[in-house]
Amino acid sequence: MRRIYITGKTGKLLAIVGIFLVLLLCIGFGIWSLNGGPSTGVMPGATPGSTTRPTKTSPTRVTQSVSPLLFGTNLGLFDAHDQVLTSATTRTLLQNLHPKIIRMPVRSSLSENTEIQAAQIIKSVGAVPLVVLRGAVDPNALADDTRMLQDMNRIFGSSIVYYEFGNEEDLAGVDVASYVTAWNSIVPKLKSLAQHGHFIGPVNYQYDRDYLTAFLRQARPRPDEISWHEYTCDDSWANPICISHISHWTNHISDARAVMQATIGQVLPIMITEWNYAPNAVPNDGKNNNPSFMAAWTTLALQTLAANGIFASMQYSVTNTAIPLITSGNVLTSQAAAFQNQYQTMIVNGRSPTPVPTPPGQPQGGGTPTPGIGGTYSSFSFEDGGTDGWSGHSPQISAVQNSSSTGMGDTHSLQVTFGNMTSNDYPSVGVGRSSFSSYPSAGQTIALYIYLPANSPSIGAKVYLMDSQYHWFDGGSMAALKPGTWNRLTYTLPGSFNGPLRQLGVQFHTTSSSPVNESVYIDSVTWG
Repeated sequence: MRRIYITGKTGKLLAIVGIFLVLLLCIGFGIWSLNGGPSTGVMPGATPGSTTRPTKTSPTRVTQSVSPLLFGTNLGLFDAHDQVLTSATTRTLLQNLHPKIIRMPVRSSLSENTEIQAAQIIKSVGAVPLVVLRGAVDPNALADDTRMLQDMNRIFGSSIVYYEFGNEEDLAGVDVASYVTAWNSIVPKLKSLAQHGHFIGPVNYQYDRDYLTAFLRQARPRPDEISWHEYTCDDSWANPICISHISHWTNHISDARAVMQATIGQVLPIMITEWNYAPNAVPNDGKNNNPSFMAAWTTLALQTLAANGIFASMQYSVTNTAIPLITSGNVLTSQAAAFQNQYQTMIVNGRSPTPVPTPPGQPQGGGTPTPGIGGTYSSFSFEDGGTDGWSGHSPQISAVQNSSSTGMGDTHSLQVTFGNMTSNDYPSVGVGRSSFSSYPSAGQTIALYIYLPANSPSIGAKVYLMDSQYHWFDGGSMAALKPGTWNRLTYTLPGSFNGPLRQLGVQFHTTSSSPVNESVYIDSVTWG
């Protein structure tokens, strides 16, 4: 993409210097490839065959530790009136942000002409394209995707085009078996048609270890890269929580690499193809209109992705959403300013990201200090207003929700409501490992509190865990919960526990002769 032509009488000297610089660039790129870049023979951020030249004010350097494709964004492209399509000023601002990769959705409501226009804009600003193909949710996916590949072949020629198969189809209810079936049926045909295509999956709406594992085991062909999306909070949560939850990304990335190594014997490049603080943000929510928050959140997000060696990432989105880089009035936002600053620091100035600091008051690996329990930390205090990944696993659990009616030393807890639980039932609630910021290990003691309201029927409970081999561990008998108070339950993991854990939870039982329709409250889940 970026070429420099040298003419004049100083050719010999400049040729020697040029050869030296090329060697330096090749060495730098080779080192970066060893740190996580794919062995494609194409420099990240470059578009083979393009004649686009850089502006004099935006030199790009190859760094040894940060992929240029880290600095990407999404097109909203909800319709043909997208601001990037209709405003030349917006396109100029976009080009000045130097996005190295731009993700383009393909929607059934868009015309082919609109899709072609969007792809041509991506090419004109010098970015690498990532096209979101129709996946398992589209019965005509093969025909639709074939047409898209043919258009991209014409537009980008010999340049690399990245293709994601589907978009958050797990959120739409597509299980991994259905997704893999569609992948194995359609992607081999598309791969033979794409001139220089890389095919990416499973594009989960959040990191899902089990989904990724099953996909990698069964996907034929193997994906060129893997992808998922990262957000840190619900829009209603407090700003500090949205910032502190960025630390979860490090655990997700590390776990994904462990899964790849264990499943296919190699670590593929990772793409975080959507990221921002909340997937349900609204205008003027106290975050997107808070410059200090946006600068701090975005800077830490990019530093975290860079420090973890992410191959490519795409902010969501450049326009037409509540968290844009460019406003409807063609003004760069606070997030855009932070994006520019980190691009200048990491890519232009070539500075490696510093280790991401742990927010004040938070232990390494996540968690928040638990009042009154010295030396241990709570992974789940439920003060963020959500369920934090906990859910019911039995028909007798009628609801699992966050409650502000009571808390163990704070104001929130997890409310678990039973529906017609009898003495023959053993319902449970639990949380999967993708929701953990750090894991308990053999020899550590799990502790949590359960509140049973006064005048409740008899209910017992016990802590359980499931290890990576699906082995069940618990303390044996149920502990009878005392009504009207917080009951502390503990369980020490034996040496035979094979971590990391797959699930942690609480199982319940009743000795009541009548069906139980009652709520209990869980809080301050700790280990140490």
